[in-house]
Amino acid sequence: MSTLKPDQQEEGIDKYHKGGFHPVRLGEFYSSKYKVLRKLGYGRYSTVWLVRNQDDQRFWAMKVLSAECYGAGTDIFELEILRHLRNADIEHPGYKYISSLEDSFTHEGPNGSHVCLIFKVMGENLSTFRYWFGNGLILSPVAARFATQLLQALDYAHTCGVIHTDIQPNNIMVQVPDESLINRYLERTLSDTRELQLSPEDSAEYAIIPTQSLRDFYLPDDHFDVMTVDIALSDWGVASWTSKHLTELIQPVLLRSPEVMIEAPWGPSTDIWNLGALVPELIYGQSMFSGKTEAKVYNSTRHLEEMNRLLGPFPREMLLKGNTTLVKDTFDENGNIREPKMTSFVGLDVRYSNLEDDEKEEFTAFTKALLELNPDKRKSAKVLLEEAWLHHPWEGKVQA
Repeated sequence: MSTLKPDQQEEGIDKYHKGGFHPVRLGEFYSSKYKVLRKLGYGRYSTVWLVRNQDDQRFWAMKVLSAECYGAGTDIFELEILRHLRNADIEHPGYKYISSLEDSFTHEGPNGSHVCLIFKVMGENLSTFRYWFGNGLILSPVAARFATQLLQALDYAHTCGVIHTDIQPNNIMVQVPDESLINRYLERTLSDTRELQLSPEDSAEYAIIPTQSLRDFYLPDDHFDVMTVDIALSDWGVASWTSKHLTELIQPVLLRSPEVMIEAPWGPSTDIWNLGALVPELIYGQSMFSGKTEAKVYNSTRHLEEMNRLLGPFPREMLLKGNTTLVKDTFDENGNIREPKMTSFVGLDVRYSNLEDDEKEEFTAFTKALLELNPDKRKSAKVLLEEAWLHHPWEGKVQA
């Protein structure tokens, strides 16, 4: 049996309290038909489980939200947004690249009321998928394929009035190309879970069940064409409506858009910036921005200075919409950082020097289009789908 040391308790036993996580056990049934088979993962506000619908024997992923997510005065929009995305326009090209909600219900447990969401089972996220490649860096043709699918997903979400706000490798899932491979996963992980079967519900203590990833099982053993793999933009737990924001401080710090950083209004185009800062990371394994001082400590002003050095002065019309004090203390009258500290900086042309000339030009243009400082002038996801880099001729550059 897989065991966890005290310092490796995954989501942490402290999450299991009144108003917190629900103690899911293997073998339990939810909504009278979903049998829990394995633990697939966990997050800040939930745990995720492989379940089988006993009515039709199909496999699904069940996300069990913490009791604090709904009914505790700090409700998120995830369930409502997922329902809206599921029903808005199934014919849209981006529909198949989002984690579509199959079912939902509420489960009452010892720690409160928990919303449970049922999704299609996914193989892994991009944080680990990149390690299928020799140097841990996703090949340009594959990255272009994924970027195209993400733009299609964002075009769909934005058309539906939804802003994701948290596009990062952990929230981009690789779809399972052949669901029959899930049976192989169950067969090969059985010995690890035999001793973790259903324990009495009135047990005084809950033992955290180890995650058993699908990663080593969801792709065929034989050679396969990586250019047939699809992704899905998932985890809409901190998503916002265009007309109503869940919170004003959004996005992973290093992927945060300039308008959010200066506390200016933001909308769907903030997702475009987020994607622009992420795609180079997938290909090169390096963050577009570091925001670090000489002491190697993150500083938001240094982060803004990096944007300034890379993309030029901040537009005056944009700065006028930001926090007056913050803008005045940070920028001069020309839109440049008032007190620059950076002694060296690597521009886009140098960063992409290892690319062939034709791809280098196209990828640089693509990155600059996404990383437009002024959110009002940033291209939409639909327009960005026409960028040349996404249609580059990749023949002979992808090995099966």
